[in-house]
This record gives sequence, C-alpha cells and structure tokens, in this order.
Amino acid sequence: MRKIIFTVAVVNAVLNLMVIGIFMPAEVITLYALTGAAVMWGSKWFFGIYAAVPLMISGIFLLADKSGQDEDEEGNALDDFLEGKSGRAENIDILLTWIFAVISWVMTGLALNNIENIGVIMPSIIVVMLSVFVLFTSSLYSGSDVCRICGINAAWLEGRPEAIKRSHRLATLLGIMSGMIGACLAAWSLIVNNNLPNCVAVAVLLAAAFIVPLAYSKSLAKKSGTK
Repeated sequence: MRKIIFTVAVVNAVLNLMVIGIFMPAEVITLYALTGAAVMWGSKWFFGIYAAVPLMISGIFLLADKSGQDEDEEGNALDDFLEGKSGRAENIDILLTWIFAVISWVMTGLALNNIENIGVIMPSIIVVMLSVFVLFTSSLYSGSDVCRICGINAAWLEGRPEAIKRSHRLATLLGIMSGMIGACLAAWSLIVNNNLPNCVAVAVLLAAAFIVPLAYSKSLAKKSGTK
C-alpha cells in the first residue's frame, strides 16, 4: 500500500511541477501578510517546495516500513506506528499525503491567478480544506474497532463493539455528505461574494461529523445498558 501512496505522491509532484514550469510566470507572489496582502515576490520554483512535502511524507513512511521489515526485535509504540502495525496507521500517511497534496495545488492555484490579496477568499479556502479533511477522515470511521487515531473514542462506547460499529457507520455517512456539502457551500460563497454560506458550511460540518454521531453513540450506549 505504501508503495502505491509513494507512487501517487511522485505523480502528483511531477504534474504540479509541470504546471509550474509551463503555465506559471517566472516571478510570482511567494508570501502574504496576515492581512492577506501580497508582500513578497520570487521565483515560481519556490512552489515546488509544496509539491515536495507530500512526496517527503510518503517517502519517510515507505522507508520506515522497509527498515522495520529488516528488524527481528520487537519495536516500540512509535516503531509500530511507522511500520503500520497500530490500528489504522497506514490511513494516517494516506491522510497526511492527501492533505499536503491538496495544499500544494491550492498554493499553485493562488500563484497562477496572481491574487494580490487573498483575504477575500481565505474563508472559502479554509472551508474547502476543512471539508476535504472531514470527508477523508470520515471514511476511516467504518471499522468496528476503536481507533486511537481516528474515530469515536467516547468512554461510554468502551466494551460495546456493536454500538461502536453502528456509530462509525453513521459518522461515515454524515461525514462524507457534510464534506461534499461544505465544499459546495464554500464554492457558492465565492460566487455570491458573501461569507454566510461559509458559516453554514462550518455549522453543517461540526454537526454532521461530530455532534450528531456522538449524540447517536450516547443513545446507543444507553440502550445497550450498563456493562
């Protein structure tokens, strides 16, 4: 699996660099102030750094996985995590690679459009990123076991595998739906030049990805009775 992730990261980096080399002007905005205004210009190849980050992340996990296979002694908790032996550790490197790949394209898009002030679109960018994060992480909930990295780890679910499974199924469905809705609302916010859709998107994401699944899991735990 990690070879596939690394291969995808390589393809992502190559495509990103091709876009930078072919379509991006030689000098672009490389730094924005906290106000969102452009404050520094530089070489377009600066954005190759963003393309290299997901490649580096997937490469580190791949090397750790290979080095772990050559060791006969039992590793510690960190070794187990890096070698994919703890819960959904493999999903974590997929998540990190995916998120930083999305960031690389967002930064490339900003440079391509030469936006002088990103303050007006930053709320929508944040909501899009949050929506993608919720959508992806929600897809990790479907397992029936408690995951210490990602999932519903409420104390009232301890020792109740069926309640955990049902709660994660609902969290998966609502998380994926809310992620899609959130991204659409963020796009609509840009079209109408109003941040109200972004506010609605954040509320939907919080309710669908966290509040409703937790409330549902609490209800299931009560129905199943005391351990």
